[in-house]
Amino acid sequence: MRVLFYIMTPILILTVILASRFVTWDKLRGVDENAAKHLTNGSQLLKRGKIYQSISVLTQAIEIEPKFAEAYINRGLAYYHLAQYKEAIADFTQTIMLKQYVVDAYASRGDVYRSVNDVTNAISDYTASIKRSKNAGVLSKRGRCYLKTGNFDDAISDYSEVVEHRPTAIAYYNRGRAYFEKHLHSNKKKETLELALDDFNRSIEMQPKYAIAYLSRGDVYGYLEQPNFQESDYSQAASLLTDAIKNWNNDKFALIPILLWRAKVFKKENDISKADSDVQRIYQLFAEYYLNEINLSDIL
Repeated sequence: MRVLFYIMTPILILTVILASRFVTWDKLRGVDENAAKHLTNGSQLLKRGKIYQSISVLTQAIEIEPKFAEAYINRGLAYYHLAQYKEAIADFTQTIMLKQYVVDAYASRGDVYRSVNDVTNAISDYTASIKRSKNAGVLSKRGRCYLKTGNFDDAISDYSEVVEHRPTAIAYYNRGRAYFEKHLHSNKKKETLELALDDFNRSIEMQPKYAIAYLSRGDVYGYLEQPNFQESDYSQAASLLTDAIKNWNNDKFALIPILLWRAKVFKKENDISKADSDVQRIYQLFAEYYLNEINLSDIL
């Protein structure tokens, strides 16, 4: 459902989609036939979520063809999926050294660095990817890194470029958050708050059921000392999130961030019992998820 998509804050590109991008038959010309087969099989295993098996098969491809960039970048994605970050970085670095898929390899290695909170290297890699080919997703990720380091103007610049070329509800929301964070941690100027408010307004105009935009706009109204508008936006955010939870028919574990956002709204509304109830449900889903992952693991 389109509505549910906008409830989430922007997310990483799915590994299964990424995996399919790097099997390019033109590049396979001249590659050992068995290595090419291992690449194809390993990529298919990765798409099906058979991560450990995928790594094993892709490793066989690399053993046959040590300069096989396609196999390295796919194996890097598999390692990243398993949170084996050291190995993922090594494979993405090797892909870069082989001078193939450099744009994607830098972006993917940036994702790994961001996952281990190495924001400086993440920014460096995202920048290297952007210099070669601008991408709204990578610009947004670099913007988040800039926010984390307190470089609010750089974050706003990245988000503004996304807004200029791909003006979506999420793009306006991200820039609005950057303006809001700048107000909180930097200049404390009313003008900055008003810029944030304008962006949240645009975001909601483009997607009227964007729950998190209502939540953030409610925060801005609080700082602008407009409590009636603040309460109205918090109530709307809670209502939209509740509707989404009630009508959810996808993977139940994907409810975790939605429950987390609703708990945050309830806390802002001082409804602590409801917030605690959502947090307890999150704990239960986390426990069930990891037990399920262990049971389904292809190494057992």
